[in-house]
Amino acid sequence: MSLVRLALVAALAAALAAPVGAQVPRRPREQQVATLPRFMVANPYVTANTDSAAAVQVGTAMRERMTKITDGAYNVLTQDQMNEALKQYGYPANAILSLSLASTLAKSVQARALLASSMSKTGGSQYAVQARLAGVNDEAGSVVTVPQGSAGLADLGNRVADQLEPAYKSMGDAKSCADQRSTKPDKAADGANKALKQFPGNGLAEFCLGQIALAKKDAKEAIKHFQAAAKNDPLSINAWANLAELYQAQNDTANVLATFREMLKVAPTNQKLREQAFKYFLNANKPDIAKDIADSGIKNDPYNPDFYDLKSNACLFLSDFKCAVDALEAGYAIDSTKADTLFFTKITVAAQQKPDTVRLLKWARIANQKFPNNVTLLKALAKAYSLAGPLDSAMAVTQRLVQANPSDVTPSLELAQPLITNKRQKEAIPLVQLAAQKGDSQAKENAAALLYQAAAPLLQEPTQDYAGAAELLRSAVTTANPQGKVYPAANYLLGLATLLQVPQVDPKAEKQKSCDLANEENGLLEEAEKAFTAGQSANPEVATRNLGIIAKYKPRTASMIKAYCKKKK
Repeated sequence: MSLVRLALVAALAAALAAPVGAQVPRRPREQQVATLPRFMVANPYVTANTDSAAAVQVGTAMRERMTKITDGAYNVLTQDQMNEALKQYGYPANAILSLSLASTLAKSVQARALLASSMSKTGGSQYAVQARLAGVNDEAGSVVTVPQGSAGLADLGNRVADQLEPAYKSMGDAKSCADQRSTKPDKAADGANKALKQFPGNGLAEFCLGQIALAKKDAKEAIKHFQAAAKNDPLSINAWANLAELYQAQNDTANVLATFREMLKVAPTNQKLREQAFKYFLNANKPDIAKDIADSGIKNDPYNPDFYDLKSNACLFLSDFKCAVDALEAGYAIDSTKADTLFFTKITVAAQQKPDTVRLLKWARIANQKFPNNVTLLKALAKAYSLAGPLDSAMAVTQRLVQANPSDVTPSLELAQPLITNKRQKEAIPLVQLAAQKGDSQAKENAAALLYQAAAPLLQEPTQDYAGAAELLRSAVTTANPQGKVYPAANYLLGLATLLQVPQVDPKAEKQKSCDLANEENGLLEEAEKAFTAGQSANPEVATRNLGIIAKYKPRTASMIKAYCKKKK
């Protein structure tokens, strides 16, 4: 949306950091109303680009009518003042802000009250406006929904303000309750009841009465008032939070689930809330609820990246990793400025699970460009290269990881696997040896398995290298857990690698009558015997047969040593 998406996050940051004096332009002294509390009326939030102009018309009408309704009690910021304030924070004129951003801007310009709203199509070219009036720091407010009907846009804005007039007139009494509920609860309750007589839909008054009931430990009465507060102001996260806590205390699972559902609609990016909700959904065996909430939010507000983030978390809980990546990609397409290290960690972890090598490599590269020194994201890039190639790039990234954290051998092991698979054992062995030297018990076992895997092809044609295989297998045996699965398998292959060298050495020893070769042959037989004994469980039948062959060879070798290794006089 051209009016919305230009600077949402940048503007938010600026709003929090900008000096107060820069927030609303100074006017000639005769026009100043600095002594009056400020009242901000935001343009209605819309999700479709084509609805922006209509939203500005409705917002302008609401602002002008609310100026008349407040009748000098507030400084209702004019459209020019609003645009000047928006400009200070990088927003375009007549910017369309989400409810949360409108609240942030209202606080930054030191407004005391805020009228924020959202506008949606009801069919054809007709709209309906849901508007919320509340103090910017109040825990609840008042919400009305006004359909356009046959009225024009300006009339729609006027009708919204008119319907909120009784809510506005009851704000003072409701506020007096909030201010006195801890010190003078009876007087506070009188203020709340007075506010409700003026306007039965005052959410703050009901919320205040709920807090008073909580202090008296009257859960039933508190629930009644918090329910009314949430009904009057379904955007009040505080009302829903109190209800959720009370329902949990009563073990009312159905109402807790329903309440968390509403809370996530109101605050989809509240991390603490999401964690509590997801934990409860899982305990109730309802992890799909969060996904349904996110899908509903996306349907109503398809340009809000927060709902896509919520959906990605739900998909991760459901182990639907493709869904998680899809949701994160959709949110990134709407607003890439929100992509922090957590975003990239989630999307790369999700892409690794199947794995989706194409998307993993894509997002790992983007992440590394944005956060080149983040070790977690660098690991994801190394993993991506290991899975999708090129392996030379994976080697370069792994070297960076080893330099950054020499004690973490995981990247070395992950790269060694594809190197071995691609018959690049010479490059893989140093990585495996590093893991064997510095890794924990599990890393050592994994290293032993990779050494075994690297050695096995060397026992077969056309690469037959029995000595090279034996060298790798000796390292595997030394590294492996004697109680694990790799140890007997590595010993069995070591027995083969050493025994198969004997027919190569034996004729040379006999022809040259060489003491050294005879001793080498004897050493190979002894090593093979020891290895087959330790690895007999890996292949009992073949190991037993080879032990028999060794037993037959040993007398011959002994006689050669006796004949060729006479002491020199």
